[in-house]
Amino acid sequence: MSEVAQIEGRVRHSAFKKTVKVMITPTDSLDDLKAQLNTYFEHLGENQYTHHLFGQMPCIDLGEDRDEYAWKTASYMPWLIRDDSDIGFMFRNMVEDNILYMYVRSICNCVELKFDRKNSLEMFYLSQDS
Repeated sequence: MSEVAQIEGRVRHSAFKKTVKVMITPTDSLDDLKAQLNTYFEHLGENQYTHHLFGQMPCIDLGEDRDEYAWKTASYMPWLIRDDSDIGFMFRNMVEDNILYMYVRSICNCVELKFDRKNSLEMFYLSQDS
C-alpha cells in the first residue's frame, strides 16, 4: 500500500471478550495483518492466533459495554476478510478518522459461509454453541 503511517485499530478478540486498541501498519497482505495482530495478542498473554478476521463498518458503535453475543450477530454487519483482495477494500472503505474497527475469532466455529446477494454483504453465520 502507498500509505506508510499507522492507523489505530480497535479490535474485539473473541478470547478476551473486550476491545483492544492496537496500532496497525496498512498492508496488502492478510497474512501480514494477522501477524501484526497476533504480535499484540501474544504481548497480552493470549496464545490463540487469528483465524477469522472481520472488518466492521465505522458507522456502528462497538463499545466495550456490549455483550459477547451481540458481537456475533449479523446486526453489526461484520464483513469477513477472506483474502488479500479484501484487505485493500477494508483499508480504503472501513477506516474513518484514522480508526479501523475489527473483530477477530481465534477458533473456527463456522456453520457455513453464505453470500447475501440482496444486500451485497458477506454474512458470516456462527454456530449457536460458540
